[in-house]
Amino acid sequence: MTYIPSTRNVDPPDQNKKDLLWIGIISLFSLVIHFLTYNKLGFHRDELLYLALGKNLAAGYWSNPPLIGFISYVSQLLPGDALFNTRLIPAVAGAFLVFLTGLTARELGGRLFAQVLASLTLSLSLIVLRGYSMLQPVPFDILFWSLILYWLLRYINTESPMYIILIGIGFGLGILNKYMVVFLAAGLGIALLFTPYRKLWINRYTGMAFLIALLLFLPNLWWQYTHHFPAIHHMQELERTQLVNVNRVNILVDQLLLFTFGSVIWVAGLVWILRRDNEGKYRIFGYTYLVVLIIFVLLRGKNYYMAGLYPFLFAAGGVAWEKMMASRAWRIGFTSVIALLSLALVPGGIPIMKAQALERYFHRIPQDMGGEALLRWEDGKLHPLPQDFADMLGWDELGNIVIEACDTIPDKNRILIYGENYGQAGAIDHFGRGHGLPAATSFSDSYRLWIPDTIPDRKDIFIYVNNELGKDIDSLFAHIDSVGSITNPYAREFGTTVFLCSMPRGDFRSFWEKRVKSVKESLHL
Repeated sequence: MTYIPSTRNVDPPDQNKKDLLWIGIISLFSLVIHFLTYNKLGFHRDELLYLALGKNLAAGYWSNPPLIGFISYVSQLLPGDALFNTRLIPAVAGAFLVFLTGLTARELGGRLFAQVLASLTLSLSLIVLRGYSMLQPVPFDILFWSLILYWLLRYINTESPMYIILIGIGFGLGILNKYMVVFLAAGLGIALLFTPYRKLWINRYTGMAFLIALLLFLPNLWWQYTHHFPAIHHMQELERTQLVNVNRVNILVDQLLLFTFGSVIWVAGLVWILRRDNEGKYRIFGYTYLVVLIIFVLLRGKNYYMAGLYPFLFAAGGVAWEKMMASRAWRIGFTSVIALLSLALVPGGIPIMKAQALERYFHRIPQDMGGEALLRWEDGKLHPLPQDFADMLGWDELGNIVIEACDTIPDKNRILIYGENYGQAGAIDHFGRGHGLPAATSFSDSYRLWIPDTIPDRKDIFIYVNNELGKDIDSLFAHIDSVGSITNPYAREFGTTVFLCSMPRGDFRSFWEKRVKSVKESLHL
């Protein structure tokens, strides 16, 4: 490969320290935002599942690779507030991402203004605010994508093979967090063909990086094989229930709306790295973005699937605006306007208020300013709150109802608890800790991996959680009481009811065994 000399600015040590100090302050600001708002609502539905994964460590899970389970396990070792501990690691990862974005801008040749503009506007973007406000694979997925792109940038600027090896490690760990990183690999692989870096395809260090990534992924790959690749079943289920509602045009529009006013930064960055007068040095990153975008539009991916590409584009955008603005006054004014406008939309990314105040806030956002995108759920309909916020409500209420129902039964060994979805099962397991409740069961997500094949004879009390009773359950028990339901109207689970079922008819155990067998056979478990 032909060596292209680095065009990075070489600043004196004092300036380097000043740059790092400023982006460090912005990173700390990002962390403080999350610390001050972590408990305005409650646990997210998905967080309750990941807490359960942390209690059942394995080389793989139904819809997730194993890394999120390990992170959850670590968070549950920490003393103190469980909700704070659950969200601590993602918040720290978010602060690091903001810092990394500043470093990326510097590596692209940007000085202090570029670094501050990129890191500050990214820290106030809706996707980063929301993504790093809860425990889930998405924030770590964004971070791994950003690290991989940063290491590729470092390789381009230094030609040190160490960064190719780091890229391999990044892909290996990234795929242990979320399989979506393979689309970044596809995008980079195709983009390489259109740049002078195509020789990396036959570079021995690329082969070593691929081998490292494969070795890191191997335990999970073996787990997938021995469990008949549940990831494929999960993707098919996702396509059938959620992605079918995704509009391809909305995917393109949402790329702008997810970053609202900050989009003027990343769009400028994309244009800058694709411009021909940039000697083509960084054009591979623009090509990668375009390839990944085409892939997700064709596959109707969710609007945040390619979020990992944007921190790099924000960094490039900081450099682009720095080159366009020479006046210090203009730079300060431009940054201040973007920051103030973004601050006004912060509640759209992270819940800084309680549910009622949030509803009033979202009601005032015009649809053409992103209000529709924020309030549209996976069902394709508009609701009072964003789906993620509605998914943070009602779980403690559900847990308390189940606890009170179980407290009426002196012998807890008689109880079998079932939740129709993993959020319900996870809430019961989390809030029921210390109350002597048996582990909840469910046919949803990873809970289906742990469901018992048979019911012991001593279990004759069935706690059934669903939004309706259903004919099957009604016919299987002689006595059924509705003991309570979620009453929070903002909760996505509003109306979910807890049924206390007793005096099972003779065919209940047979019904359960047939149901478990049918589910496991259909999923090849």
